[in-house]
Amino acid sequence: MNTLLKTSLLIGTLLTVACGVSANPNAIKKQLEKEGFQFVKPIPAPEGLTGWVGHEDQYSNTVFISNDGKYYIKGELFDAQGNSLSNSQIETHMKKAILDNVWKTLEDSTWIQDGKTDAPRIVYVFSDPNCPYCHKFWQEARPWVESGKVQLRHVQVGVIREESRAQVATLLMSKNPTAVFHDINVNRGKKRLKPAENIPVEIAEKIDFNQNLMGKYGFFSTPSIAWRDSKGNFQSAQGMPSDLKEIFEK
Repeated sequence: MNTLLKTSLLIGTLLTVACGVSANPNAIKKQLEKEGFQFVKPIPAPEGLTGWVGHEDQYSNTVFISNDGKYYIKGELFDAQGNSLSNSQIETHMKKAILDNVWKTLEDSTWIQDGKTDAPRIVYVFSDPNCPYCHKFWQEARPWVESGKVQLRHVQVGVIREESRAQVATLLMSKNPTAVFHDINVNRGKKRLKPAENIPVEIAEKIDFNQNLMGKYGFFSTPSIAWRDSKGNFQSAQGMPSDLKEIFEK
């Protein structure tokens, strides 16, 4: 199965050079954290600098702060021979950190629980109410879900039809979204949700968050699927899988 969410999509080096920001390296570090940079691990740096690898909005980068607290570089640093001091550190230290952060972001999205909450295999599924392959995936996943081995978390998006977004809003605003979602899939999508005429701001924000994640991680069709395999490695795929055992068992 193709893994579509590549770490390389989440690695970038936007170069920023600043001076006179502070006379305290810790103050610079705190300021960068305030701006959204997450420091992950100290790395080797040239004399007079302290190096860090980290990420901002899940894009990896390196930061080098002068020990006198007067300067910093956020971006790729090269030696006199043109060798990058940043790339190898990003490759060594950032893949797991980024993918752990991606997983946390998926946890924070708006999804419909499907299966026991203590099922050991957690699978996130980006789905649209008008996606026939999403209904098919739901149907074929029943043996694993009903056995208590797998729980699906259906991240709701509205991307297939013009009315999809308003239908997702109707689903999320229902008294029991889990029951409504189950009913839709039992009937293989033949029961259509009535599109909401007005979408409250808080519901619109949840749908936007889900759809932005889908685009950010390079997913362009439904179902798009993300899970951790038996070794704990992050995996992803999109479209109707040909072998569900690869997702639910391996």
